[in-house]
Amino acid sequence: MSTGEATEPVSDPVAPDVAEPTPERVATAAEQLFGDPTPGDQPMLPAIRKLFRGEEPGLVGVGVASFLGGLCEATLLVLIANLALSIGGDTLVDQQASLFGLGTLPVRTLFVVALALTALRLGLQYVASRLGARTTARLTQRLRNGTFEDFVSASWEVQSAVPEAAVQDLLQRHLAKTQAAVISVGLILSTGFMVLALLISAFVVDPLASAMIVVFGMLLFVGLRPMTIKAKRLGRQQMQQGVVYGVQSREAIDMSLEIRSFGVSGEVADRLDRATRKEIASLFRAQLMARMVTGIYTSAAVLILLAALVGMDLFLDRPLAAIGAIVVVLIRALNQTSGLQAAYHGLGDLVPYIDRLFAEREFFRAARPPSGSVRLDRVGAISFRDVGYSYDERSSALDDVSFEVEAGEAVGIIGPSGSGKSTLIQLLLRLRHAQRGSYTLDGVSAGDVDDDSWFDLVSFVPQDSRTFDDTIANNIAFFRPGVTQEQVEAAARRAHVHDEILAMPDGYQTVLGSRGGSLSGGQRQRVCIARALVTNPSMLVLDEPTSALDMRSESLVHETLAELKGRVTLFVIAHRLSTLNICDRFMVLRDGRLQAFGTRAELERDDEFYREAIALSQVKG
Repeated sequence: MSTGEATEPVSDPVAPDVAEPTPERVATAAEQLFGDPTPGDQPMLPAIRKLFRGEEPGLVGVGVASFLGGLCEATLLVLIANLALSIGGDTLVDQQASLFGLGTLPVRTLFVVALALTALRLGLQYVASRLGARTTARLTQRLRNGTFEDFVSASWEVQSAVPEAAVQDLLQRHLAKTQAAVISVGLILSTGFMVLALLISAFVVDPLASAMIVVFGMLLFVGLRPMTIKAKRLGRQQMQQGVVYGVQSREAIDMSLEIRSFGVSGEVADRLDRATRKEIASLFRAQLMARMVTGIYTSAAVLILLAALVGMDLFLDRPLAAIGAIVVVLIRALNQTSGLQAAYHGLGDLVPYIDRLFAEREFFRAARPPSGSVRLDRVGAISFRDVGYSYDERSSALDDVSFEVEAGEAVGIIGPSGSGKSTLIQLLLRLRHAQRGSYTLDGVSAGDVDDDSWFDLVSFVPQDSRTFDDTIANNIAFFRPGVTQEQVEAAARRAHVHDEILAMPDGYQTVLGSRGGSLSGGQRQRVCIARALVTNPSMLVLDEPTSALDMRSESLVHETLAELKGRVTLFVIAHRLSTLNICDRFMVLRDGRLQAFGTRAELERDDEFYREAIALSQVKG
C-alpha cells in the first residue's frame, strides 16, 4: 500500500510522550510497508504461485475437470454439426470431420450420444465449479485470518507506526481485491483448459486449418500484452490513491465532533473529494482499457476467423463437414477466449494488491517479537538499570532510567508532557523493549519471560476507555475464554460498577456499541477497570484513570485503587495529585530522565524541587 502523502500514525493507547510516532518514523514505516514494490511490468506468475501455495491439488482438479468437459463439449459440437449436415442430406466426405469416428454412427445413435455427452459435460462442470468454489472459500478464510494474525502479532513499534486506515484498507480492500484475483485465476484456469480441449479437438478434425487460426490468435494475445502491463500500473495507482482516501476518510470520521464544532464540514468534504477524484481517475482509465481490450480482442478474433475461412476457401480443399465442424468448435473457443483475455487483463489490475498484501504480511511477520521461555507465577521485584529508549536518532524518550519497585507497591508517575511517562509504561508492559540497559523481574530479564504467563499476570487500563459491540459481560471477559461469569461479576464488584450494571434492563447481557452505548464515561472507565481485574493480575498499570471522570466516578475509582493496594503492584500515571493519594512512592520524570523517586515526605523535604516537579507535571496539590 502507498499512502501517497504523509499520514498521521495510528492512535496509540499509551502514546509515547516524545510525540506520537514522528512524521519521519511514519514515513520510514510507510516506505517499508507502502512504498513502490516491484514495477508494474513484472510477471504475474510469481504472485499467483504465492497466492495459491498449498492449493495445487484443487487447481489440478479444476484443470482436469475443465479439460475433460472441454473434450465433451467439442465432441458434442462436432456431433451437432454432423447431425445438421446429415439431416440436411449432406454426407460426411472426410472422416476427419468427426471426432472418434462418431460421425459414422446412425442419426438416432448420435442423438443418444449427444444427450449422454451433455449430461457428462454438466457433471464435469459441477465438479470443476465445486472445486473452484471450495478453493476460493478456503483461500479467502486463510488470507483473512492470516493477515490479521500477522498484524496483531507484530511488535508494538510496528503496529503503532502504521496508520489505522492503512491497516483497515489492507484487511478490507486488499483482501477483497485478492479474493477477486482468486476468482479470476479460477476462471482463467477452467476456461483455459476448456479452450485447450476445444483447440485439440479442432486439430484432430483439421490440423492445418486449426493451426492457422491458433497462430493468429497467439499473435493477437501477445499484441495485447502492453495493454495488460499498463493495466497493472493503473491498478497500482488506484491502490495507492485508495489508501490516501481511506486514511483521510478515517481521520474525518474520528474527528467528526471537531469538524462539526469548527464548522469545516465543507472543507473536509472538499479534501475527500480531491482524494476521490485521484482514485476515480485511475479507476476510469483502468475500466476503459479493460472494456477496450475485450472489444478489440473479440473484433480481431472474428476477423482472424473470417480470414482463415477465406484462406481455406482459396487455397485449401476442405470438405464441407470438416469446415463446418471447425467453425462450430472455433466459434465456441473464440467465445471462451474472449472471456479468458478479459479475465487475464483484469488480473493485471489485481496483481499489485496481491504483491502488496504478501509484502506487508512478510513485513509484519519479520517484526514479530520472540517469546521467552521463563514462566512466572507472580510479578515480584521490578528493576530498571540504566534503561534507555529512542524513537529516532536525534533524541531519547528515556535515558539512563534506574529504579527498583517491590511487589505490592503503588507507584505514581508524574511529569510534564513529553517527559517519557507513556514510554516508561510501555516498557513496563513489554509493549516495547529497552534498547539500552536492563529490565528484570525477580532477577529474570523481561525479554526471557514467556508471553502467555506474562499476559496472565499483567493488566492495563488506558486513558481512553473503549468497548466493542457485544454484551457487558463479554466486554469485561475480553476474549479470554477461561473467564467465568462469576469472575466477571467479582471484577465488576471490585471496580464498583456491579450494582449499576444490574440496574440496567438486561444486566450483564446489555449490548454495548463500539462507543459504549448507554454507559456514561465513568461507567465505561470502570467497566475497563473490571476488564483489567478479571484475571486477578499481579501488576496493574493505569494511564490517567480519572482524568475524564466526574467526582462520584473518581471517588469510586479511588476506592478500587485503595482496595488493590498491597495486593497488586500498581503503576499510576496521573496529573491529579488526588488520584495518587494511595501511592507509596512517586516517580518524577523530566526530559526522559528520572529526576526523583521517593515518598511524598522525601520529596517534600526539598520544597523547591518538589514544587518544580509539581509544576512541570502540571499537577496542582
